Amino acid sequence: MEFCISNLSFGSADAYDELIGREDIIIEEAGCTSNCETCDSCLFAIVNSEVVTAETAEELLHEIEEKMKENILVG
Repeated sequence: MEFCISNLSFGSADAYDELIGREDIIIEEAGCTSNCETCDSCLFAIVNSEVVTAETAEELLHEIEEKMKENILVG
């Protein structure tokens, strides 16, 4: 999972803070993920190479959890 440093300052840090202590997730912080339009318009994270977006950190956390469940079922 990857978070853009700029997007953390826009509000995704709350979701990041919820996830950082989990042992089942590897989180990287990137200076830029080359998703600038997404970064300017909403909160986002990259989960298994897919961009997950939301309007709030709470929604982002939910969307990340859902994407992780999808990948467990597919994997």
